[in-house]
Amino acid sequence: MIKPVGESVDARYLAGERTRRQLVVTAQQMIAEHGEDAIRLRDLTARAGVNVGAVNYHFGSVRALLAEATTDAVERIVDAQIRELDALRAQSTMHEIAAAYFRPMIHMLTGPSSSERAYVRVLARVTTDPPAALQAWADEVTGRAQHALIGRLRRVLPDITDDVLRFRATCVGGVLVLLSAVALQPYIKGRTHEDLETLLVPVVAGALTGG
Repeated sequence: MIKPVGESVDARYLAGERTRRQLVVTAQQMIAEHGEDAIRLRDLTARAGVNVGAVNYHFGSVRALLAEATTDAVERIVDAQIRELDALRAQSTMHEIAAAYFRPMIHMLTGPSSSERAYVRVLARVTTDPPAALQAWADEVTGRAQHALIGRLRRVLPDITDDVLRFRATCVGGVLVLLSAVALQPYIKGRTHEDLETLLVPVVAGALTGG
């Protein structure tokens, strides 16, 4: 039986999208493990299980693929942080705010998906040393999450100046880097997200409160 033309086009499109996504996910995992500069095209495509030409076909260049992999990972986390903060009630406590801000990362670190764990490590790399071509984007996207956090902090810390709130929010952002560090992996491995939230939230809430 001959398939209708529309079905053939749809099948090719879906196959192409699967290949594109596989390249992005593989690039995210390799960025998380080694950093951008260590990634070689043939290593990446071999790990993704696609031919070398797929990178140029879907992205134009390896550099464009790595940029998309980075922005995709970071924006997934930032969007989730903002959704969590926006969902809080007006009179949320400091602990609730701290939990909302870090919950997306906690779920990703303790969940079964290696792709989501890679998101956190990519974000940590971008926070500490963003690629030069992505510097302006990195400042903007991480600034969105910080802006949402500070908006919530003003309600529970009305006497603290915006400069101090920004300083505290920036310092708390450093906790993210620690979460992806090897030294903390024994505390994360095997724990549920509830366990890790119980450990982490008081630390973050204390830092934001300044007490």
